[in-house]
Amino acid sequence: MFSRVLKYFRTETDSDAPKNTRIQTLFFVVGLALFVFLINRFGVENIISNIKKTGWWIIPIIGVWALVYILNAWAWALVIKSLKHKISYKDVFSISLSGFAINYITPVVNLGGEPYKIFALKKYFGLNNSVSLVVLYSMLHFLSSFVFWFIAIILAIISLPLTIELQLILGASFIFTLIGVWFFYARHKNGVFNSLLNLIRKLPFTTKLYEKLKLKETTLTSIDNQIIELYTKQRKTFYASLSLEVIARVVASVEFIFILKSIGINITLEDAIYINAFSSLMLNLFFFVPMGLGIREGSLYLIMGGLNISSAIGVYIGLINRVREFFWIFIGLLLIQIKKPNISDNKLSDLEIE
Repeated sequence: MFSRVLKYFRTETDSDAPKNTRIQTLFFVVGLALFVFLINRFGVENIISNIKKTGWWIIPIIGVWALVYILNAWAWALVIKSLKHKISYKDVFSISLSGFAINYITPVVNLGGEPYKIFALKKYFGLNNSVSLVVLYSMLHFLSSFVFWFIAIILAIISLPLTIELQLILGASFIFTLIGVWFFYARHKNGVFNSLLNLIRKLPFTTKLYEKLKLKETTLTSIDNQIIELYTKQRKTFYASLSLEVIARVVASVEFIFILKSIGINITLEDAIYINAFSSLMLNLFFFVPMGLGIREGSLYLIMGGLNISSAIGVYIGLINRVREFFWIFIGLLLIQIKKPNISDNKLSDLEIE
């Protein structure tokens, strides 16, 4: 579905505001349909009963994520500004939140929000620049995940009593996250697409794919150059944005403190970071499951036992996580429909994919 939407980008002109509105509405309708499906699958009664059980704590639980999304948008806004592009923070926040909402409900790879972000930015910067900005932020976002997991593993090794089995798991996770950090740093330093082209050229049965991508080499090189520029010439911005992303993940961990507090269990921030890191690592390993259905609850069930808390409570935490997600998905989808394209804003840059 979202791949079809991207086809509109190639022929769109400044006079195509009605088409912009139609595509934006398409994102909203598809997203809303998936949202309703997930709500129905989860059960309205189940949602209501868990809100009642959590009580007024549901407000700070939801509120924590407002700060998380503010930090995410701030990190992206710094990247955009560093490349001499101008857009209001309000618009960056709206596009960012809506993109995350679509990612939550996109089946299979949870990346449906990226085409939406490209579409939303295109009216400001043109297609090439929009792709660059979305790829840049996505890479930073993924890198921050590995940095966060790396920090959590170090903390666990230092402070938790570890069995031999857990030591082996953490050792393997340490190597995995270290490789992830190295990989994303390397991609920031050397670019993405030229390396990808070289890899595809060497693989068997990819001649046609390579020839098609080769036609776009100038465009892909332009995008790579912006990725490299951020890391090599805008180091302060790169590390400031990365820091904001990592801080956002630490802030997101506070959600678990509030959830457990609502049922009379007190944990430390370190414990909350362990829970968040383990849960998010499992969700990313099983990225192909829409909304991580079953994965989140299973991972929380396991980590609770490791912290000497009843494992069954992990299932309850997962349910409250869902309630919070449903709230922000609804807000994100609502912003897609509210934020309609404006003809006067729809000026494309000279950079276009042929």
